[in-house]
Amino acid sequence: MPFVSICIPTYNSGEKLVRLLNSIQIQTFKDYEIVISDDSQNDEIPKLIQTNYKHLNIQYFHNTTPLGTPNNWNNAVEKSSGEWIKIMHHDDWFYNKHSLQNFIYYINKNKKAKLIFSAFQFFFTDTRATKSAYCSGLEIFLLKQNYLNLYKNFIGNPSCTLIHKTIKPNYYDAAFKWLIDLDFYTTYFKSNNHFVYVNSVLINMGMHHSQVTSFVQNNPNVEIPESYALFKKHGINILKNIFVYDFFWRMYRNLGIYILSEFELYLNKNVEFNTIKDMLALQKKIPHRILRIGIFSKIIMCYGFIKNRIFN
Repeated sequence: MPFVSICIPTYNSGEKLVRLLNSIQIQTFKDYEIVISDDSQNDEIPKLIQTNYKHLNIQYFHNTTPLGTPNNWNNAVEKSSGEWIKIMHHDDWFYNKHSLQNFIYYINKNKKAKLIFSAFQFFFTDTRATKSAYCSGLEIFLLKQNYLNLYKNFIGNPSCTLIHKTIKPNYYDAAFKWLIDLDFYTTYFKSNNHFVYVNSVLINMGMHHSQVTSFVQNNPNVEIPESYALFKKHGINILKNIFVYDFFWRMYRNLGIYILSEFELYLNKNVEFNTIKDMLALQKKIPHRILRIGIFSKIIMCYGFIKNRIFN
């Protein structure tokens, strides 16, 4: 049994998968398998594997009917056999040849931790610009105090994590696409507050205009139903945490949909939570040009949050 399963969900990945597999084959840590779950409707990827990567320990699975996000992710995880699971989106790749070894090193830092996450680097493939993303000491402290503080949104996507196989039965919820990472982290930290943070960049996160993110971000058809599904799953009282409240305050502000009846059109049902109604009503009172100014938005958000804590 390999120690690590590197699980790669793919769809017409081409050059992106080449970049990722090249970063895997140079890793100094070698006790791994690669599990590829492929939604592609052609044979490009198996040909690529056979031509250039048959020396790697690759388990390849083709999905006759595309599974989509996140079921394709879950399929790769389900097919894995390693002690630890390393999801790698085909847009992302290891930062250097020691990245996987560094992840493994931190396994023994906290024996109770089933989740390890690292700093990462945004790599904008269109311009080749980069931007590193580290967690501050304050953010790690906040996460240790209350799992809902993760909505400050400092943990990267699944490529930035290493997760123990015992988490497999509770992997990614198919109800989500935009909020899928936050839902997974909320579920994990709700029952297990043990984690290890690696304060080194270990992952390059590829950013480009054709990602799923670009199609769902600021899309009310996705964000409104998913936000509501998150409240139904984890409880509306998560909005009593200021970072959660601020996260959804900014989401709804950016959508610019403040009229309750219009908001409900995207749900196909009435909003049952007073907290959401009050948030929309408060944003409706403020001119949009004012609401878009950071400092003013933050002050008004704090007022709404305090009101929610007292009355809802």
